Amino acid sequence: MSYDKDYDIIYEGLAQHVYLETSEDVQVLRSLAKRFSVRIFKEGDALWELSANSGQLHFILSGAFAEYLMDGRVPHLLRFYSKNRFAYSEDLILYSTRPATYTTCLVEARVASIPAGALAEYLMKEKLGGQLLTSLIELSMTEYRNTTYEMLQTSGIHRIHAAIEQFPDVLNLIPRKELADYLGISRASLFRSLKQLEHGKDAGTISV
Repeated sequence: MSYDKDYDIIYEGLAQHVYLETSEDVQVLRSLAKRFSVRIFKEGDALWELSANSGQLHFILSGAFAEYLMDGRVPHLLRFYSKNRFAYSEDLILYSTRPATYTTCLVEARVASIPAGALAEYLMKEKLGGQLLTSLIELSMTEYRNTTYEMLQTSGIHRIHAAIEQFPDVLNLIPRKELADYLGISRASLFRSLKQLEHGKDAGTISV
């Protein structure tokens, strides 16, 4: 894939979060897209780590990542990032503090990234900057809210079904113990729910 094609995809991702009124707006946003750099991440690589002291805004071109929240020394699976999703540490980007979370690459990925400094320059100088920042914050809050809603579902089968809708490859990429912790259910309940889900598929329906 050519870099021009990558920049087109990044631009399209950015354009979903701002209102472009003029051709000048389009050119400014395309210029921002071209300031992203693309690299390959192998399984186990991190978008950001707990020791990071500078942030980046990432756009996932392919592959998948998991974000973990540290509770003392115990990591808890927080959310997933997959193709055509933005990912960033709120702590690093918004507050310039060490992150409480870290990310792990689940399957080889191509990621476009822009340093926080370059992003801040755009946010301060361009009128679209405020729109972009507001939209990214709202997106992050919405994802957290959706995850919380999933965790409030009353049964394991509800939670698994919601997680699969959000991230279809979850069953193939996340160890069962981590998935059970993420869903807030026991491993025994997870296996029972997975069997019910599979039987529902075999029968052509899923009982939720």
